[in-house]
Amino acid sequence: MNESEFRLRLEIDVTVLEVWIDQGWLIPETTEEGRDFRDADLARGQLILDLIHAMGVNEPGVDLVMDLVDQLHGLRSTLRELTDAVSRQSPAVQEHILSELDRLERHERR
Repeated sequence: MNESEFRLRLEIDVTVLEVWIDQGWLIPETTEEGRDFRDADLARGQLILDLIHAMGVNEPGVDLVMDLVDQLHGLRSTLRELTDAVSRQSPAVQEHILSELDRLERHERR
């Protein structure tokens, strides 16, 4: 979606959007027609609005939350890649990995 539609859907003005982009909270794709926003950007924008307006989080707090969200998404991607790699292994290797994970889990509960 274009910048105008994005701002309209979130009910924000140009200044607010510029701050979010300057802070690195949103990184729209730049095309010949201007900035292009994805559905994920819209979800991030809604999260930012919720943090600021509904929860009273200040700018440094929003920065921290958005950084943590990005880290979480990165970890989920890494976990997905690891799961895919394990699934390509032989059943014996898969069983060994599962038993090691069980052992680690039992050890952590102590």
